[in-house]
Amino acid sequence: MASLTRLTRLRWSRLALGTALVLVVAATAGGCTSSPPATTSSSAGPPAPALTTAQAREIFDAYIDANVKAARTNDSALALSVVTGVQHSILAAMVNHPESFCSTPSSSGEGCFYGKPDFDQYAYGTPAIYLPEPAGYPRFFVAGVAQTVKGTAPADGTATQVAGAAVPVDGDVLMVFEQASATAPWQLASTSRLASGMALPRLATDGNGYVPQVPLTATTLFALPAVTGPLQAAVVDDGPASAAAKAVATGPLTTGMYQGVSEHGLTAPPGDLYQWYLEGAPYPTFALRTASGGALVLYTMYLNSTVSRLGAISKTSSAQPGGPIEVPANFLPLLPKTKSAPRKSLETQQLLSFAAIDPPAGAAKVTVIAIGGGPNYATAS
Repeated sequence: MASLTRLTRLRWSRLALGTALVLVVAATAGGCTSSPPATTSSSAGPPAPALTTAQAREIFDAYIDANVKAARTNDSALALSVVTGVQHSILAAMVNHPESFCSTPSSSGEGCFYGKPDFDQYAYGTPAIYLPEPAGYPRFFVAGVAQTVKGTAPADGTATQVAGAAVPVDGDVLMVFEQASATAPWQLASTSRLASGMALPRLATDGNGYVPQVPLTATTLFALPAVTGPLQAAVVDDGPASAAAKAVATGPLTTGMYQGVSEHGLTAPPGDLYQWYLEGAPYPTFALRTASGGALVLYTMYLNSTVSRLGAISKTSSAQPGGPIEVPANFLPLLPKTKSAPRKSLETQQLLSFAAIDPPAGAAKVTVIAIGGGPNYATAS
C-alpha cells in the first residue's frame, strides 16, 4: 500500500454545525478542528490597576536587561524567570536540549542547531506600547517592535521556517507581556513575528489612550474571537478544500502552513501514515479592538504531527510497516538517545503563538498575520 500523506485524526469531530452557529457569515464554515479555547481575555472581578505607558516600557526594558545579564553570566534560571506561557515552554526546551534549536535563525529552515541557547541574540528598536483597558487578571499589554538578530547584516527579506510557514528572519514582532495575579511578576508570554506582507492594524483607543478589549464571545465580528484558532486549524489541517476556507483568508499562516507541513513536515516510509493537526492550547486568549471595529486576537495552538504504522490505526490492514522513520534534526535532542531510528511511531509537537485579525461582521475574512514558538515535545518507538 502506498504511503498516505494525510489522514484526519479519527478522534476529532467535525464541527461544521458548531462553526456555523458561531460565525456571523452567510456561508456555513466548518472543518476538522479542536474545540474553542476555554480561557478568556480576563477573569471576572474587580479591574486590575491601570498600567501606564512608562510602566510598560520599564517592564519591556527589564526583560531585555535580564536577557543581557543571563547571556553574560550563562544564567538560564534568570532567563526563565522573565518568561511564561509559550516563551517559557520553548526556552525550557532550549535550556534542556540546547542543540535542538538555532542560536540564530537560518534561511535553511528548522533543522539548524548551534549549541547552548543565546539569551541575548536579538536587538530591538523602540517599541510601540498598546495598553488594554483595565480588566481582571491575567492582565497584559502588547509591544510592537522591530527585532533583528545581533551581529548580522540586515536580512533583506531572508526567510526562516516556523512550523512549515516562511517568515522573515528580521522584522516586526508582537510581544505579549502578562501578569497572572496582583502579586505575580510581569513576564513575556509570547513573541509572534509578522509574516511577509502582513501588518498590525490600527487599534482603537478610548479617551485615555487605552485599547478596548473585545469579549471572546462577541457576536459583532465576522467570527467569535474564541474560534479564530479553530478556524485557522481547519484550514491548516485540510487546506483550501476545508469548508473553513470560506471564512479564513489564504496566506502563509493558513494555506501556506498546510502546504509547508504537508510537503516539508515529517516523512512517512511506504506503508506508514503521516498525520498532523493544529489544536488549541491551554493559555489565555486576548482580543483588542481595532479602529475598523474588528479585533486583533492573540492566541496559542499546538501543532501535532505523527508518523505511525498503519496497523496502529487499522487492525485489519495487511499492509507491511515501512522502514525506519526519519527524525527531523530539531526534534532529535528531544528524544532519548538510541542507536536505532524509530520503526513504529514518531510523535512531535510544536507550541505556537498567533495573532489574527477578526474583522467586523460582513467584512473580509479572518486573516492570520503573525506566528511564534517552536518545538517542545517528541516521543518515538
